[in-house]
Amino acid sequence: MSDPDTRRRTQPGVLAGARSSTIGTLTGAVVGAFVLVEALLLGLGLLITRVLDGSPVDQEEVDFENAVAAHRTPTWNSITHYGTVLGATSTVVALTAAGCLVLALRRHGPRLPLFLALAVIGETLLFLLAAAVLDRLRPPIPHLDAAPPTSSFPSGHTAASVALWVGLALGLSRTRPGHRLRFLSWSLAVAVPLFVLLSRLYRGMHWPTDVAAGVVFSLAWLLLLRAVLLPAGDGEENGSARR
Repeated sequence: MSDPDTRRRTQPGVLAGARSSTIGTLTGAVVGAFVLVEALLLGLGLLITRVLDGSPVDQEEVDFENAVAAHRTPTWNSITHYGTVLGATSTVVALTAAGCLVLALRRHGPRLPLFLALAVIGETLLFLLAAAVLDRLRPPIPHLDAAPPTSSFPSGHTAASVALWVGLALGLSRTRPGHRLRFLSWSLAVAVPLFVLLSRLYRGMHWPTDVAAGVVFSLAWLLLLRAVLLPAGDGEENGSARR
């Protein structure tokens, strides 16, 4: 008869070595992570929009925006349009659904697609709450996109792109640590949010601190959510050794 510990270690799956948790425990941990990240985001927002208002940092942002507007070209106006499209809500929702399907097809249980879905949904709620509280005006230069009614702080397009593409890369990296798909997913996780970020700056939709905050809070949310839903375990290490 095989030892139960041996059977547990040889089971395939991203959560083969993960600690078991009840739904209530996981829900409480996710809510706690959400509250921590929202507090971080609001703290950053109050620092930028209240404490640093009128400071040299504020003036440098104004100078940056004026320089961007002065160096626009028709070619870059067209290229950066696609950066906005990639970070738009409809695009992110569609790609998130596709990403959840990809993770579900990896056959490592429900936590991988759940992780990606919660990453994007949570990021959206975090952004909306902070935008409603802070209500920062957008840069005073011509906007190349229609300005949504939400606050300039933080950048929702940037944060959503980070949540989607980095979240997908984190999920895939738990299933095939040494696979070539991992390199592709991480390349997209860097390139797509960076393109969206730069596009939103170029098109006059955000201040530099808006997009920086979008990156920071979205990454913080992803890492905490990953720690809750996808804890590291010996199953992943053993799977790597077997491969």
